[in-house]
Amino acid sequence: MSGATGVTFQIYTETTYTTIPNANILSTVILLVSNLFGLVVNTLYLWVLGFRMPKSINTTWFLHLILSNLLFTFIMPFLAVYLLTDPHWIMGSFLCKSIHSLFSAVMYTSVFSLTVISLDRYSFVCHPVWYRGHMNNRYASTICICIWGLAILFCSPYFAFRQTRLLEDNTTAICYNDYTLSGSIPQNSAIQLRWVMFSFRLILGFLLPFAIITVCYVRIALRMKKANLARSSKPYKIIFIAVTSFFVSWFPYHLWYGITIEEGRFHKTTVDIMMVLTTVFICFNYCFTPLLYLFTADNFKETLKKSVVLPIESVLN
Repeated sequence: MSGATGVTFQIYTETTYTTIPNANILSTVILLVSNLFGLVVNTLYLWVLGFRMPKSINTTWFLHLILSNLLFTFIMPFLAVYLLTDPHWIMGSFLCKSIHSLFSAVMYTSVFSLTVISLDRYSFVCHPVWYRGHMNNRYASTICICIWGLAILFCSPYFAFRQTRLLEDNTTAICYNDYTLSGSIPQNSAIQLRWVMFSFRLILGFLLPFAIITVCYVRIALRMKKANLARSSKPYKIIFIAVTSFFVSWFPYHLWYGITIEEGRFHKTTVDIMMVLTTVFICFNYCFTPLLYLFTADNFKETLKKSVVLPIESVLN
């Protein structure tokens, strides 16, 4: 599509569409299954973190991370409807703008939250004196509010660029990024703007956070090894999982995003495969990644067991 958004799964030219029904069907199934799982799991996690655990710096980080994940599960059904009706957009101009803008907002919130969590853990392990003197629940809450503010700011251009229009048949509506702003920006400038938006999204939404996360966890691992803080290999496995899961979750998305900008230069099969992989790993990130983080914390597992598992067992018994 001219001006891909990250959730628009088709290639658009001025007069033609190359639809990908098999990939659409598979992606729709993945979205709906992940939606059911993610809605239940993220709601449960949000309840445990918000109402069953004492408030702390860690619970504040994860509360906002899970909230962004839960918001994405609300978007999933709309994306599934779009894939099933592709290439026709049936949900109107407001949802065209709001759904795609919300996708960008939750993406930035999730990525920034994971980055802040890595910085927090780095400060806790490598600079414990400074950490104890400066970090508290109020400060953590302020940082989370700033994260949401930045995410809303960064997604706001898409609310302006996202438009609907009728094709030449006057029956098929499309939802796409109009970087010309209805002709007010010259075509050459619009092409440059499209690449600027992609570069901005790639750097702030992936490359910079990935670099920060990697450096933080490498420094943590070196510090733990030097001070002999880890009595088992579990902390190192957690560090490896944290870095790897972030890369695996977001690299396919940004690669697909770039492919859709260079429309016509890639074989249809390549675009199909990347679309499915993008759907799989984004759903994995929003629905399953919390498992990797939260279940490494013994207090969360214990609270979850007391709040959910034990009451169910008592009822069954």
